[in-house]
Amino acid sequence: MRFLFSFLVFLNFSPAAFAASGLPRIVSLNLCADPYLMAFADKTQIAALTHLSRDPNFSAYAEAAQAFPVSDGQIESLIDLKPDVVIVSRWSNSMRNALIEQLGFKLLALDASQNFTAAREEIMRLGAAIGRSEAARAYLARLDNAMAAIEKPKIKPRILPLQRRNVTAGAGHIMDDIISRAGGINLGRNGKADIMSRISLENALAARADFILLNETQSAADSRGMEFLTHPALAMHYANAQRLFIDNNLLVCAGASTPRAIRALVKQLTPDP
Repeated sequence: MRFLFSFLVFLNFSPAAFAASGLPRIVSLNLCADPYLMAFADKTQIAALTHLSRDPNFSAYAEAAQAFPVSDGQIESLIDLKPDVVIVSRWSNSMRNALIEQLGFKLLALDASQNFTAAREEIMRLGAAIGRSEAARAYLARLDNAMAAIEKPKIKPRILPLQRRNVTAGAGHIMDDIISRAGGINLGRNGKADIMSRISLENALAARADFILLNETQSAADSRGMEFLTHPALAMHYANAQRLFIDNNLLVCAGASTPRAIRALVKQLTPDP
């Protein structure tokens, strides 16, 4: 911090320099915003994406992110990059966000949307904030078209999403949105407002799901949390043909990855003959 405040003496945060395009320069500290910026921001606007944007464990767009600069998100790095807009999450550290604003940077807080309807609104908010409303609208149309082109199963499959530690996903969870948009019925809904809830092994077996949906594939328990998913009774009741899988990097937030997630799920529900 001593370096930070000594460095501030030499800075002038009055109007920041805009990108060569005349549009605001952007640093993203929000992983969910990264694919949007890559898709519809002018390339000269992107001062940096999050460092996780290049990690395939967290980002379905890690390969594309290799073509863009990334930032560690430290205050010193922001000062060096001199962005006009810093994109954060509503769940980001409030003290750091306040300091970023005190330094003269404009903050734009976006959620990690759990459904595509909410993501649509955030895409348009972001487009307006960075001067790219038309490009954002065109991008949204491409996402809509991609989802409309996916042929869903003719009969709605009953799907039970299961995660480690006996957890299932209910209404409001990103898995619920994906299952619904893929033409399925989410058996994780418990009639309450629970986004996530515990489910016993007995209830998982009694659910008589057509499929269970997993985001992990270990065949043996690597921790106490995995004992539920690797239980022999679950394996006997739900054979491999009844097990669906979605990569974790498609479940970080709804929006850019939603068509990919739906396509991945539908492909498993309607395998080639």
